[in-house]
Amino acid sequence: MSNHCTIYAEMHMIFDNDFDVYSITKHLGIAPTECKSRNETRMSPLTNKPIEGFWTLKTEEKEEKRDLGVVLNELMGNISAKLPDIKKICDENGGTVVFDIIPFFDSNSKPALYFERDFLDIVNYLNATIQIDLYIR
Repeated sequence: MSNHCTIYAEMHMIFDNDFDVYSITKHLGIAPTECKSRNETRMSPLTNKPIEGFWTLKTEEKEEKRDLGVVLNELMGNISAKLPDIKKICDENGGTVVFDIIPFFDSNSKPALYFERDFLDIVNYLNATIQIDLYIR
């Protein structure tokens, strides 16, 4: 039996318009993990229009990260000084912020999933959404 658990987190700024998501990198001074403008994304089979443009920052994915608080502290450490800029970019350009929490685990090694008040305050400040995608190995 294996005993593995990994958690990583992502912050996405999503724009359902033609906003130049590459300008975010220059404005924030942070290199994204992934970034695509709307015209670079694939076409939605339902609407036949491009999917939203996005700018994503992801924490490292290391084996045996079991504690969500540690992972979120890593992510918040990268963006906390830039929160007013992130909010302004999204407010002025019709963007939204989404935090994705992605734990991979087996039945012998469950993750510690909880949210500290500081993180929830940031979610509230940015009017962000939290998504949790659970993967059992």
